[in-house]
Amino acid sequence: MHNFVILFEEKEGTSPVVRLLDNFDEISIVHQVEEGWEPFNAHNAGALSDADFGRCLDIVWGPQPIDLERLNAIYTPTSTAPLAEITPGSAVGFKMRFQSTERQGRSLGTLLTPSRKKSTAHQQYREMMFGRMGAHDVVVFMAVRQDVFRWALSKYHGDGTGKRGHLQFKLASGEITRDDIAGITVDCEQFETLVADCEQRHARKRALIDDLAAAGIGTGVLRYEDFLADKQRYFGDLLDAIECPTSSESIDSALTAGTELEKVHSEDISDFVTNHEEVMERFSHRFVRW
Repeated sequence: MHNFVILFEEKEGTSPVVRLLDNFDEISIVHQVEEGWEPFNAHNAGALSDADFGRCLDIVWGPQPIDLERLNAIYTPTSTAPLAEITPGSAVGFKMRFQSTERQGRSLGTLLTPSRKKSTAHQQYREMMFGRMGAHDVVVFMAVRQDVFRWALSKYHGDGTGKRGHLQFKLASGEITRDDIAGITVDCEQFETLVADCEQRHARKRALIDDLAAAGIGTGVLRYEDFLADKQRYFGDLLDAIECPTSSESIDSALTAGTELEKVHSEDISDFVTNHEEVMERFSHRFVRW
């Protein structure tokens, strides 16, 4: 079996994916006790240094059983909570932001993608991560949402008030109900900028995947549309990519165990977009195929 990491950005469906993966006996998703499903981004890990991050990776992707006490001795001095136990004999993975904001801190994609603008520290980080992933035979999955139109629309809707946020988590916590989600009117000029940005993000993701493959690091693509269409096949393909033996019964069991998260937006955007005809006419063709 291979260990793995899932690179993602917001609104790509990875929150339910990692929670469902954690239902498999054969897989351990690294996360904090209770929550903290992005364990190595700054809002969970705090000011964890690159050197200590590398030491954590050597432990979680290293020989099992994992020394959780040693791992948390490195991790908890800066983190918001300790890491949960990791099942011996399992494939170990976690998700991490492809693009980071200042608040989220460290990401793989931002620092791994080469650029003349990157500092020496960024280049050293890239070399450290490529080295760790190669040494531990890690598969790097890139989460993508090919339907750029609906990806951008989900970002535009945000927390339902025009601000950044995640309705999915508010619904799951009971903070709001579906009846509380108000419709929106899309400013098409502003939305064009957001759609174009999403397309550029796809290009950066593809560049990083190409670099990883050229370095001999295993890669895979996790398409949001595949997850929606056939979860049994989606997880079967994912487990095949990390050479993790499984069965349709095991996948069914993990899916039945479920997750508290549910899809927010209907495929019919008229349910929440007041000027849906204009928006569909101008943007519904925007799609980046992987």
